[in-house]
Amino acid sequence: MTGSLYISGLASGLDTDTLIKQLMDIERIPLTRLQQRKIQYNLEKNAWHDVYVRISSLWNTLGDLKLASTFNSFKATSSNEAALTATADSNAVPASYEIDITQLAKPETVASSSQVSTADNVSLGLPAGKLYINFDDGTSKQRYIDVDSNSTLQSIVEAINIVPPTTSDPGAGDIVTASIVDHKLVITSKTSGSGVSISFSDDASGAITDKLYLTSPTEIQIGQDAQFSVNGLAVTRSKNTVDDVIQGVTLNLKGVTNSPVNLQIASDTQRAIDAVNAFVAQYNSVMDFIATKLGDKGDLQSDPTLMAIQEKLRQLASGIVSGVTGPYKSLQDIGISTGEVVGSGTLTFDRSGKLTINTDKLTAALEKDADAVYQLFYNNSGTGGVAVSFDNYLTFLIKGTGNSTYTKGILVAQEDAAQNIIDDIDDQIARMEDRLAMKEEQLRRQFTAMEQALAALQSQGTWLAGQIAGLGAYQRK
Repeated sequence: MTGSLYISGLASGLDTDTLIKQLMDIERIPLTRLQQRKIQYNLEKNAWHDVYVRISSLWNTLGDLKLASTFNSFKATSSNEAALTATADSNAVPASYEIDITQLAKPETVASSSQVSTADNVSLGLPAGKLYINFDDGTSKQRYIDVDSNSTLQSIVEAINIVPPTTSDPGAGDIVTASIVDHKLVITSKTSGSGVSISFSDDASGAITDKLYLTSPTEIQIGQDAQFSVNGLAVTRSKNTVDDVIQGVTLNLKGVTNSPVNLQIASDTQRAIDAVNAFVAQYNSVMDFIATKLGDKGDLQSDPTLMAIQEKLRQLASGIVSGVTGPYKSLQDIGISTGEVVGSGTLTFDRSGKLTINTDKLTAALEKDADAVYQLFYNNSGTGGVAVSFDNYLTFLIKGTGNSTYTKGILVAQEDAAQNIIDDIDDQIARMEDRLAMKEEQLRRQFTAMEQALAALQSQGTWLAGQIAGLGAYQRK
């Protein structure tokens, strides 16, 4: 009840609340239909959003399929990873190497010739000035830090380890690492190899280096080169990470060997297989989802736009790639199809358009001609290939073409269209609820007026009955 106080059926004896409710239920039928339409459009909107998410995930799998390194990949296998590990890039050549490591590269390390203090955080009473760290690895470099009477061994270490923004700023963390061992200042070069030297000076007539016992520092470790052989050829390098000895291979020297380490460089088909598997798995997820949404109980049942998308994806996955000069012209040629070969030698097809991978056939294709497989997905001109065709179409679905019709992409446009209808329905519902509230108030006023009229009639009838009864009594007298 709205408005003033209302008491049901006092004069008429009718259950007017029930009557009003039943009348309003009839009035609310159009509102109920609108609410049901809103529910349906919400389901459609959410379905389009889910299609967008799955299509976007499929789009993301295309990146690796457009990289030559995915298909022309090599792996390096060491027989003794405690002594040697290696990585191979796309420029490597399949081969076998015997590597014997006789010496690892080491950095230069020097230290204070005596304990500087008995406590690392106690002021050393240094004169104010600059401590210079002089470094030479074939190219001379000089860095400095500021010290004063408040400087401690710990604050000096922290100052040295700062990487200076420019060579004119204090700090030497770009060329050395400082630490404290047994209350001595220990300095280690960040560059390994022979010929590295570290020395110290100051602008206080040697007073700072004297107090820190760095005038004649103790050489703890002499910088040395790595020495090793590759298939009997002796090699010397200043670092333990070596990328300029074997084509396309980076060697990580980790320990001296007692016997040669065997290093195998071979084609790595797994990276390409993983990339193809990721693409196919997401493609199948998309096609499964679309088939469900288009089905008899789907939220986008028989939607023409989604049916067109489904058909286009099938065409892209099963079509012949033009402009390819290699032996592989379609995904089926490398073992990817919408079915699998059965006993009769024929293909069985999946109704939803899902793909099946024959891993053995894919592996064989990669081992035979990995570059030709890559060209099937992404050719040299970048204008053809399965990955390019999918990329162009999925970009159109997600982002549109930039013209006035599809500035957001079809998927977003479909979701927005559903939301616009939902917004319009919400407006209609709000207006209808206002009208229904007014209608209910009108009915209550009408029933109230009826009750009041009946009550007045009943009152008059009672008065007349009383008058008639009184007249009868008078006549009997």
